[in-house]
Amino acid sequence: MNDSRGVDRRIIRTRVMISEAFLNILPQKSFAEISVVDIAEQANINRSTFYAHFLDKDDLLDSMVNEKFQLLDQLLTKRNTRLGSLPSLNEPDPIFSVLFEHILEHDEFYRVMLLIDPAGNFNSRLNEVIREAFFDRISRFDMVQKEVPLDILLDHISFSTTGIIYRWLADTKACSPHYMALQLTRIALLGTYQAMGALV
Repeated sequence: MNDSRGVDRRIIRTRVMISEAFLNILPQKSFAEISVVDIAEQANINRSTFYAHFLDKDDLLDSMVNEKFQLLDQLLTKRNTRLGSLPSLNEPDPIFSVLFEHILEHDEFYRVMLLIDPAGNFNSRLNEVIREAFFDRISRFDMVQKEVPLDILLDHISFSTTGIIYRWLADTKACSPHYMALQLTRIALLGTYQAMGALV
C-alpha cells in the first residue's frame, strides 16, 4: 500500500515537472518550434520518461488544459449548487468569484494559455466553460429570457468575461479577484447603460 502511494506521488511529481517545464518554454518559443527534447531538457529528465507519461507535446498540452478545465468546472458546479439566491450589488456573483480566484491560483498556466494561446482554441474553450456555468444558473432558477435570445445572452456573458480576464492578466492582475468579480456582477445587474450613468 505504501509503495503504491509512493509510486503515485512520483508519477504526479514527474507530470508536474514536465508541465512546468513546458509552461516555462512556451513564452520563449512557438508551440510548433518546441520539441520533446526541449521539454525533457527543461524538466531535467530523459525522453523515455516523457514518453512514459505523454504520447507527444500535443497530448501534454491537451492533458494540461483538460485537467484545469475539469477542476474549474467542478468548482463552478459546486458553487452554483450552493447558491441560494441571485447576487447583489455588494456581493460578487459566485461564478465570477470562482473564475478569478481559480485563475489567480493557477496564474502561470492561464497567463500562458490566454496571452499566448499555443493551442489556438483555448479562449474558445474557456468561453464554453463560462457559458455552461451561466446556462446552469439560468436552468437552476428557471429563468425565462424575454427580451434577448438565450444564445446571444450567453455569448455576450462568456465573451465579455473572457475579454476582461485577458485584460486583467495582461495588466498583471492590478486588482484583486474579489474586486474584479464584484465589478462584473455590478455590470451584469445594472446593465451597460445604467452602469454608464444613463437613466433607463
